[in-house]
Amino acid sequence: MKFRDLFLPKIARSNPKVRKRAIMEEENKELLMKVVQNDSDRDVRQAARKRLQRLNAY
Repeated sequence: MKFRDLFLPKIARSNPKVRKRAIMEEENKELLMKVVQNDSDRDVRQAARKRLQRLNAY
């Protein structure tokens, strides 16, 4: 973990595993869309897409 990570929300941290866990709890669709469009990790982007699909299904 980087020092700056202490001041960031989990969805914005440097560790992709932490970001993926945060995505599973996120309900903000706009934020998830930003993750889909901008995250550097393919698995994180895919997790955000799946979360958006689940949120849109309800």
